[in-house]
Amino acid sequence: MGLIKHKLAYFFFLFLSAFFNIHQTANAADSPHVDLYVTYEEKAGKVVVHATTFLTTSAPKFVLSNVVTLTNVEIGNNAVIYEASDSYLIALKEGQNSAPIVLTYSISLPASKKTDGSTDHNGGADWSGDQTGAFIPGNRIWYPLFQEPSTAKITIKTRSHLHAVAPGHETGSEDTNGYRVSTFEMPQPILGIDLMIGQWLVSEKQFQGITGRIILRTYFDENNNPLSEEYLALSERYIKYYEELIGPYPYTSFAVVSSPFPTGLGMPSLTYISEKILKYPFIKNRSLPHEIVHNWLGNGIRASYESGNWSEGLTTYLADYWQTELKSQSAAKDMRYGWLRNYASVAREDEQSLSSFSSRHHTASSAIGYGKGAMFFHMLRTVLGKPAFISCIKDFWGSFQFKSASYSTIRDTCQKYTNADLNLFFEAWVPTLGAPTISVVKTPRMPDNRQLLLTQNGSWVYNLEIEYASLKSESETITIPLENKLTEVNFLENSKGVAQVQIDPNYNVWRNLYSEEIVPTIRDFIVAKEPIYKQLGSNVINGQKLISEYFLENEIQKKSHKASDLSERLESIHLGDISKIRDHLLLSTQASDQRFLTAMSNADFLIASLSHMKGKTLFIGVSPKIDEEMLFMLLSRARHYGKYSWLTISSSGQTFSGKWSRGKKLFELSASGRKN
Repeated sequence: MGLIKHKLAYFFFLFLSAFFNIHQTANAADSPHVDLYVTYEEKAGKVVVHATTFLTTSAPKFVLSNVVTLTNVEIGNNAVIYEASDSYLIALKEGQNSAPIVLTYSISLPASKKTDGSTDHNGGADWSGDQTGAFIPGNRIWYPLFQEPSTAKITIKTRSHLHAVAPGHETGSEDTNGYRVSTFEMPQPILGIDLMIGQWLVSEKQFQGITGRIILRTYFDENNNPLSEEYLALSERYIKYYEELIGPYPYTSFAVVSSPFPTGLGMPSLTYISEKILKYPFIKNRSLPHEIVHNWLGNGIRASYESGNWSEGLTTYLADYWQTELKSQSAAKDMRYGWLRNYASVAREDEQSLSSFSSRHHTASSAIGYGKGAMFFHMLRTVLGKPAFISCIKDFWGSFQFKSASYSTIRDTCQKYTNADLNLFFEAWVPTLGAPTISVVKTPRMPDNRQLLLTQNGSWVYNLEIEYASLKSESETITIPLENKLTEVNFLENSKGVAQVQIDPNYNVWRNLYSEEIVPTIRDFIVAKEPIYKQLGSNVINGQKLISEYFLENEIQKKSHKASDLSERLESIHLGDISKIRDHLLLSTQASDQRFLTAMSNADFLIASLSHMKGKTLFIGVSPKIDEEMLFMLLSRARHYGKYSWLTISSSGQTFSGKWSRGKKLFELSASGRKN
């Protein structure tokens, strides 16, 4: 999901690693503990923090951003403080066993920049504050951050018209003399505490979970408050469902918090989602369960980043995909195709392995960490079988909650539920780049077409579905295990001979799509490595600068090209008057979808991606009344429609999108047994 990303970005992990080796296996009993008392001075846009903690031989040091202004430092004689380029390091002196630490400091927050969300492709928000609220992300290291996750208690004092929210269980909230004091406790170790303050209307609901009462809350702005009841009901439904699928919910509460920023963040026991998108079905149906599942996977069990962040792929599979599959097998098939189609847009130089994926920072990393990661677990499920796969997930949760785990941990857990050697499967997919390219060859010694030879470009391990039609047009499907570059396939003895074969017709394998299966998409141009631009006419705005800065991940090539050269380029973007773009698209056989033709006739802005023999072209049509600000907003919105082939928006805001029809690759075999 484009706007939602996991909070603990890899650069945060690398920053901490620069100071000490990260240990993420701590249990609450032996974790360091931090007490924080935070006062928010909204008129000054400032927080004052009083922090107390304890250094021990098992937790001998912590870091704190040197952006803070220290006003009181009590470290005694057993500790020492150092200042690096961007942080303070406070550590036990050599030979000492413990030291109580008391710090008081202030942080001046930048003014809030509450945009429409268009400039941040990943949906992030940085720290900021004003009279309506504040956001302080944990990766800013605004509190004593140890080398391992710590437990915490945080008390926040604000003016009474503001609410404060933090991960963990709210143990108290009191209004006194115009101030509100709220306290949150985090008994389970956490790495990175986010603090949110805002003017929200709060709704609450409680229900009985497997192990105790669970409190649900929404902190919504006034416009979104009517959605509170729906979000509370959905949260209850999803938590109950995943308690049955995975295990008891690991926290005592869950909150959905509306954000004035263009963001979507997940953290233990809550999610922080842009107020501008809470109303959309994809947030309710995919993003919300995704963030809820992260409470088990990613927060409840932490990923060992140095060996690959498995949590995004598994969460995408169990949340986004699983919920889709429950509703529609056809929609689930489309989602699997979407993962493969996104991968087809990734340049080989941008590809990474699952073991090297840490967090999403551009489209390519998303295609691997989320798409390939989800398909990896889908293929694992086909190897194990669904009941064994679910048993493995339950066992994984029961054994490793609030510990760190790696792909090898998952492998060893699942190995208990199958006789197949999962070492082969994991080695084929986790540390490797690329994907299978599968082809079909007729074996010469079987003239009656009952045997075929499958070839693939590596020793990939998976179960492959083959659909074949006999010479009398009878269609059947078989599933075979593959692990070699060459595999002979024997069809049923009573088969009348195979005339036509389709490989992986339901997109159940991470593979390279055949050219016939690749539908042109808007995303092809978002990730284009060397896009070029052509302005068609002078009566509409020139969009080159805006497209390059706010729509594309790579800049438009600066050298000019003659119109005659455009067909020689791989990816070209043409912007012009919408009436002329319409006329051109009406001549295209590819853009013949009736929904598109109808929507195009009433649009003031349209985008359509077409492919041709020598490359791809993205047509952008705008009406003459669209100015720079409007085009900026339209392009920013269009980024979120990357999986589609076309998009139209009218002056009233009415929006339509769709995909061109998808073809399929058929390996035709002649009566003589030769592949056509």
